[in-house]
Amino acid sequence: MKKFFLGFLHYLGLPFVCIALFWSLFRAKSKAKKYRKDPKSIFVQDRFKIVYKLCKKALYIKNVRVNAIDFDSLPTNSKLFVGNHKSNIDPIVMIKVLYENLSGQYFTFICKKELAKNSFIKAAIDLIDGIFINREDPRQVFEIVKKQKELIKNNYSIVVFPEGTRTFSDDIGEFKSGAFRIAYDCFLPIVCFTIYGSSGRMDKDKSNKIKGEVKVKVNKCYRPKDFITTNVINLATKLRDAVIKTYDQLKTKANKKEKK
Repeated sequence: MKKFFLGFLHYLGLPFVCIALFWSLFRAKSKAKKYRKDPKSIFVQDRFKIVYKLCKKALYIKNVRVNAIDFDSLPTNSKLFVGNHKSNIDPIVMIKVLYENLSGQYFTFICKKELAKNSFIKAAIDLIDGIFINREDPRQVFEIVKKQKELIKNNYSIVVFPEGTRTFSDDIGEFKSGAFRIAYDCFLPIVCFTIYGSSGRMDKDKSNKIKGEVKVKVNKCYRPKDFITTNVINLATKLRDAVIKTYDQLKTKANKKEKK
């Protein structure tokens, strides 16, 4: 009965949230244009609030509930967040989780260049100082590292999905070791997290869709002293193994809950 009532309330509010999202997208686009012309024209907290509200509306429309687990007691300095990638909704989920759990700390993403083709998505990414990367141009690496270091100096954290692309099954793809080099260069803590339940939420093919809430769980925060003497390839393998272990645990719990 409760599930039916909540579903009814959701569909009741859906038209109003859709209208609000439509308006917010154009507002974000206008603010991003202003910010590009004059970076001092909009306070950083205002930019992040605009994007956060966009994400909340998008998640409401997709009827996605998010459960953040073990995000307390993280370092307050810049960090490298590293996790798996199952859906285009993952960055939206992470913006909500980090905005609500980092207590005023700022963060951004390394994004594939293709996302910039959509002017609304580009506006949102620009407002949080996201970095676009062309995966087919290795010469970009030095420029990307330079931009990351500038953001880290301003106490930003960086979020990366080291698989490089989404995986459409329960498998976790290979973690590209290059994603972790900034942690070595800037002596950053690495927060390893796992996303479970986002599969199929934004895809036309719903065969991989997982029902229930999306869970984002911190596996462990690795201080620089924990990995600085470790080979970056071995570190990538270690973090991937941690993600797989937690993903399997979350899947097992979700399956048991569904059978009840």
